Amino acid sequence: MSLPAEHSAVPADVVFTNAKVYTVDPHRPWASALAVRDDRIVFVGDALAAQRHIGERTRVVDAGGRLMLPGFVESHWHFSSTAFASQAFVNFEDPELVLAELRRYVATHPDDKSIIGMGWVQAAMPPELLCRQTLDAICADRPVCLLSTDFHTMWTNSKALEVGAIAASTPPVEEGASWFDKDPVTGEPNGIIVDGAAYSLLMRRLSAAGYLPPWDALYYDSFVKWQEKLVAAGITTVFDAGFLDPSGDQTYLYETLQRMERDSVLKLKVVGSYVGRMSADDPVDTIVAYRERYRSPLVKARTLKLFLDGTELNHTAYLLEPYADRPHHCGEPNMPLDDFNRLVLAADRAGVDVMVHCVGDAAVRRALDAFERVNDENPPRDRRHVITHAFLTDPADIPRFRRLGVLANTQLQWGVVDTYTTQIREYYGDERWNRMYKFRTFIEEGVTVSIGMDGLACQCRCQHRPVEHIESGYTRQLAGEPDAPVFPDVAERLSIPQLIAAYTIYGAYQLGMEHEIGSLTLGKRADLIVLERDLFEVGKHEIGKVDVALTMMNGRVTHAQGEFSGMKNHG
Repeated sequence: MSLPAEHSAVPADVVFTNAKVYTVDPHRPWASALAVRDDRIVFVGDALAAQRHIGERTRVVDAGGRLMLPGFVESHWHFSSTAFASQAFVNFEDPELVLAELRRYVATHPDDKSIIGMGWVQAAMPPELLCRQTLDAICADRPVCLLSTDFHTMWTNSKALEVGAIAASTPPVEEGASWFDKDPVTGEPNGIIVDGAAYSLLMRRLSAAGYLPPWDALYYDSFVKWQEKLVAAGITTVFDAGFLDPSGDQTYLYETLQRMERDSVLKLKVVGSYVGRMSADDPVDTIVAYRERYRSPLVKARTLKLFLDGTELNHTAYLLEPYADRPHHCGEPNMPLDDFNRLVLAADRAGVDVMVHCVGDAAVRRALDAFERVNDENPPRDRRHVITHAFLTDPADIPRFRRLGVLANTQLQWGVVDTYTTQIREYYGDERWNRMYKFRTFIEEGVTVSIGMDGLACQCRCQHRPVEHIESGYTRQLAGEPDAPVFPDVAERLSIPQLIAAYTIYGAYQLGMEHEIGSLTLGKRADLIVLERDLFEVGKHEIGKVDVALTMMNGRVTHAQGEFSGMKNHG
């Protein structure tokens, strides 16, 4: 991308010099200076050539030899999770700490009509504690609803079930995929709710009964708060991969973000999705309507999100072979495959890209089958279909991603040995566990791989800083823990350039924005970050501790600290 010569002659607003500019542009991988005018990059090169972009009002910034990168593209996030985290945040592995924090929150929020929160680790919670009676002992007179770290299980008390009219006779919401767990002796609901369709139903009923907070205000407040954390982590663009609202109305995401945009407080570009479930409303028609309705400069609807399976710890990941601990159970798809295939074909025909949640290898294969039908039956177009997660993929299916033009979007910070993956090992067996997270193989097979945190959903730790993700992808260990076990196999560690590309240009490609963002290239949007230390030079267990000194989105400074603090008012 280039700029007209007469436009290039106009002085820049900001010129960065003495920088290590890693552009993620193969035509010019490295530079030492960069210039920004308005919202665009108008120069990338050396300090001498940069002089011609300096005028009387140009701000010249000495980067002090620091590493400059494109702004991170967070290609898998969930803003609705920040609303839950803004209340009773109980992200501890120790069950006693979870319960202690819940007691503290209940005692300090006597006026809350309900207690909503997240963060308990399913793999670390003793089964005998996972019942409504445990929460009743802490709070019996108000509904309590706590999401697990992976957002696939909700733990509730008796009051929540009572208000939500969840009883022994309540059927599964999605057979084999989402249900209200029952006591094996009494048949009564025990307070454990498996996956989003079921707990969304409960939340809608609690909302209708007046027990939940005013969610529009909660979203606005939590989004404003959390975007500060994201921009401080170097994030300039976010893809929201599915929004849970207690009312079932997914427009709240877009309405809240566009309100922030109108209020001139939104500091991120946000691309959103619509979660399609089998309901009265056609999800393809809905996302098409969303795309027309939500297309402001910073907030756009783009993608249909479908869930083909669930998660490992609920035995709802859809596998090619049975679970090691349940020899007659492989899981099953979240929706009939005929319906899934129909939705994928219809979405593609409407020009809508699809992201499919696939945790198990059977889910990955069936999603690839659907995309193969799309390529065979629909007219050619520039497709950006995505399979997200794909932690367990059959080796024979990895090359199919490239052949079919399907992207893999994944979470490498989970490809570590922790309490969660240790339990997966028991469920999958050693052979399958040892071939999870094979994303270096994906890349070497020519597959486009983007990475994102899935925040604030997680396995054990709720993380939001891309540098932590990059460290774990580089080491296959828990970030910041040099003595932690290494997840097999060690040859699947990714390089720093591969990881940066996955968090920048390939995230941009996933969103169809690679011509605008994702690399520091002449004419692209001025989305960039300056790091306090060089990711290429620090020790491998220090990567996750590297701070972002400056974040710029569309030429506007959204975060600045230390020597760059004086730039906070720029743009």
